[in-house]
Amino acid sequence: MYYLFGLAALFYSCVVVAKEFSVLVYHGANPPYNYIHNHQPSGIFSDLFARLGELTGHTFKLVPWSVARGQKLFDMGKIDIEPGVNPIWRAQRKNPGIYSQPYAYSKEVVLGREGERPTADPKSFYGKVFGRVRGYRYGQFESHFGENKIVLYDNVSEKELLSQLAHKRIDYVMIGDVTAAYYQKHNPHYASFKVVFEISKLPVHMRLQPHLQQLQAELNRALQVMQRNGEIDAIYRQYGALNQ
Repeated sequence: MYYLFGLAALFYSCVVVAKEFSVLVYHGANPPYNYIHNHQPSGIFSDLFARLGELTGHTFKLVPWSVARGQKLFDMGKIDIEPGVNPIWRAQRKNPGIYSQPYAYSKEVVLGREGERPTADPKSFYGKVFGRVRGYRYGQFESHFGENKIVLYDNVSEKELLSQLAHKRIDYVMIGDVTAAYYQKHNPHYASFKVVFEISKLPVHMRLQPHLQQLQAELNRALQVMQRNGEIDAIYRQYGALNQ
């Protein structure tokens, strides 16, 4: 099997000129997608782009920024790739970008403290304070934000928001289920938190600068190889996450 992978990498390296591309990740505090271990970038994105580098012949450099700052830099054309994005989340940006084929799923949920009851009605949250990572967007669910609706409190990371939820400074957190599961596994103070509402389940893509059509095609071919061989699912499982 690895012989076939090697042939695939050789094929890509023979037909393209190897280049370095910057990849936006979020300041080392977005596990299991990105975090620092032994002073080195680790996580799903690190492993994913290491393999994409083998298959395409390119070098992918992970650059950590806050969400808000990272979005501004992408708009300015100073970052090449943003992974793990659904086009709906970036539709209102000055530079929406172009997208690879989908390669995984993202389920966004509302997390509450122990004793909170699940609901299917977003209006039941009106008057409550929701924590959100500054710069994240939640599609149609955002129609429930505003005066006399859900009150928003922005912070820099899920890590900070979960701490505030534990200390009862906010009522709920909007978070990806993969990230929530990671923190709940590694922090006993969060183990009793529970999902009370599912905001969305959407496919995610690589978002690229509009001029990178050639890279878009190369990533699509490489992602297809990884999907056929179950490599993307294996990367997610390595971090205790399910890609579904």
